[in-house]
Amino acid sequence: GDLVLTCASLTSRNTSLGAALGEGRALKEILGERRSVAEGVESAPAVVALAAKHKVEMPICAAVDAIVAGRMNIDEAIGALLSRPFRAEGV
Repeated sequence: GDLVLTCASLTSRNTSLGAALGEGRALKEILGERRSVAEGVESAPAVVALAAKHKVEMPICAAVDAIVAGRMNIDEAIGALLSRPFRAEGV
């Protein structure tokens, strides 16, 4: 239940933060208005570091990390993700 809420509901702290970023608001402003923690802000760089350590490509996580860290805006991240070459992915 928590995973579905986190991914789909605007009452989720992470989803509402992402929606606010998508509206063009600054992360610092969004976080300044909150009393709760959006775990994704802190976990995104850790996920990217762990993926790099294990040589696993995680482009969506890397894009989220870049957006949250201010290295990329949302339009740039979408463009970078959509311009990746198509290839088969396996587990």
